[in-house]
Amino acid sequence: MTAVEETTWRGRTEPGPKYLSLARTTLQQAIAYRITTLFNVGLTFIWVIILYYLWRSAYAGRTSIGGLTWDQMRTYVVIAYGINALVGWRTGSAMMATIRTGDVVFEMVRPLNYCTTQLARSVGYTVVEGAVSLAFTLAIGLIFLHIEAPASVAAALLFVLALIIGFLTKVLVVFLVSLLTFWTLNGMGLMWSQQAIMQILSGTIVPLALMPAWLQVIAGVLPLRGIVSTPLQLYLGQSTGWDAVGLLGLQLFWLVALWVLANLAWRRAFRIVEIQGG
Repeated sequence: MTAVEETTWRGRTEPGPKYLSLARTTLQQAIAYRITTLFNVGLTFIWVIILYYLWRSAYAGRTSIGGLTWDQMRTYVVIAYGINALVGWRTGSAMMATIRTGDVVFEMVRPLNYCTTQLARSVGYTVVEGAVSLAFTLAIGLIFLHIEAPASVAAALLFVLALIIGFLTKVLVVFLVSLLTFWTLNGMGLMWSQQAIMQILSGTIVPLALMPAWLQVIAGVLPLRGIVSTPLQLYLGQSTGWDAVGLLGLQLFWLVALWVLANLAWRRAFRIVEIQGG
């Protein structure tokens, strides 16, 4: 077998290249549906503008709220929605649609891990839709809203690391919620509920430091804080040293736990599938 034939055969049999192909295919779909992508980008920015003016009114006559200055809050609002846009609606809605229509059976016969398959597709969407949303939001924020730069080089590096872990965490949470469609058969309510809970407990709308004490305790230990709040705490330099290590450790713990739970939940859902008709 020649080197080229060996490489081609390895690509057909090893799972890694197959997941890369899935991500690339999803990326091409996101590019093909440009209007939907641009709509999602525009929707993200509308929310940034609304929250920006709400918080600006709240800061009128005040130097800080909950330990955050107006400069920090302005930065928080812009970047929070940029991060939140990394995993958009299409990741969950596409999975729910295949479950509802029965097309999920094609996923079942493929020799691939279903959870990793959805993760690969999320990466494809994110490269186009999420990255464009984040870049567009940051560009507008830097030029017109004068958001702050990372607190330090170390803060910037930790932010990127936390951002990647947070992205994977959000994909797994969306995966678990989407799996519930096997039992509910309709995912619309699940999607709206997931969006509302995630935006609150991740700190997208309001930083965790401004929440009531009892809610801070709950949100502080849940995985959702790792999606937005933890990366932004590191970006703003509010968590350094062992505090930063603790936050990253909590993120990694939840990432592993959610991965295990997602695969167990998929096996459980797989057993209840009933195929009718031919």
